[in-house]
Amino acid sequence: MIDNEVPSLQAIRESLVTPDHEPNRMRISRAVRSGTLARIARGIYLPTSTLEGHPLWLQKTIVRGSRICALSMRRHDHILTGECAGWILGLPVITDKGPITAYAPISCGERRLSFHAVHIGSKLIMPAGQASIVRTSLPAHQIAEGFAIPFAPRIVVDCARLAAKEQAFALTCAGIARLASYSRFDQLASRERAEQARHDLLRELASLPRSSRGTSQARWVISHADAGCESPGESRVLHALILAGIKGITTQEEVRCSGHTFFIDIALPGLKIAIEFDGRIKYGDSVQEVHETIEAEQRRARLLQLAGWRIIRIRWSDLRRLDEVVAQVLVAIRQRAGR
Repeated sequence: MIDNEVPSLQAIRESLVTPDHEPNRMRISRAVRSGTLARIARGIYLPTSTLEGHPLWLQKTIVRGSRICALSMRRHDHILTGECAGWILGLPVITDKGPITAYAPISCGERRLSFHAVHIGSKLIMPAGQASIVRTSLPAHQIAEGFAIPFAPRIVVDCARLAAKEQAFALTCAGIARLASYSRFDQLASRERAEQARHDLLRELASLPRSSRGTSQARWVISHADAGCESPGESRVLHALILAGIKGITTQEEVRCSGHTFFIDIALPGLKIAIEFDGRIKYGDSVQEVHETIEAEQRRARLLQLAGWRIIRIRWSDLRRLDEVVAQVLVAIRQRAGR
C-alpha cells in the first residue's frame, strides 16, 4: 500500500489472511498471539505490518476496510450499501469511520457480524464492533471490484438515509454530480441532467418500505443537494448556509469580467457575494508553478472585486467553525442589502 494514501478495498482484501491462504491453524494462532496478525472477524486476519508507520486515521481506514472486506467474504449473499458501497463507487466517503451496512436475504438467520478489536501492541486502533445487517428483499445489484453493491441510485439514496446529515449532504451532492455527469462548462445541460437525477433518486427513495430508517432525512438531503459542489468542503459550507435560511444561493456561478470567465464556488449573485473554498486548487509541483498559481488566483480576485464582487474565502480549518462562516456571510448580506 502507498504511504499515507487511502488504499482501495480491493488492495486491502488482497492483504488479508484466511485459513485458505494459510492452512496451518497453529501458525495463525501463534501469529495472532505474537501480534503479527490481527483478528478482524472469525477466520479473517490482517497483518499488522500493513498498519505500521501510518497515521492513526489511515490505520483506522485499513481496519475499517478490512471489516468491509470480511463482511463480503463471510457473507457471500449479502450486498454492501451506504458508505461502504460509496467507497467502492468512488464517492467522497470518510473512510476511517462510519457504519458498515449490508442488505441480506429475508431468510438470513443472523442479523449481525461481529468484529474484533484491533491493537498494535498496547495501542488500540479500533474497538470491537458489529456490522448492521438489513434483512429485506435484495435490491438489484452489480459486482464492482469483486464486491456486491447496489446500482448507483440506491447507493446514493442509502448514503442520504444512513450517513450523518452533513456527510449525507456531501455524498448526495457528489452522487448527483456523478449520475448527471455534471460539468461546469456545460451548465444548462448539466443542470437539466442533475434535476433528472434528483427526480430518479426521490423515486428510488419512495420505492423503499415505509419503515426504512432515515427516509425523512434523505428526502430533505436529496431535495437540497447541489451537483455544482465540487468538493465535500464546498458541500458542507452550502449545507450550513441552507440551514441558516439563506436564499438565492447558486454554485459554480459563471462570471465574465475583463475578457475572462470565472466560476465562483458558491455565490449570492443578487448581492454579488462570492464564497470561495480555498481547498479547490492544486498549487503546483514546483516553486515556479506555485508562484504562478498564486499570482493567477490573486489576479482573479482583483478582477472579481473590480467587477463589484465581495469575496469571502473559506479554508479547510474553517469547517470546524461553520457557525462563524455563516455569521460572516450574514454580515456581508446585511451590508450589501443596506447599500
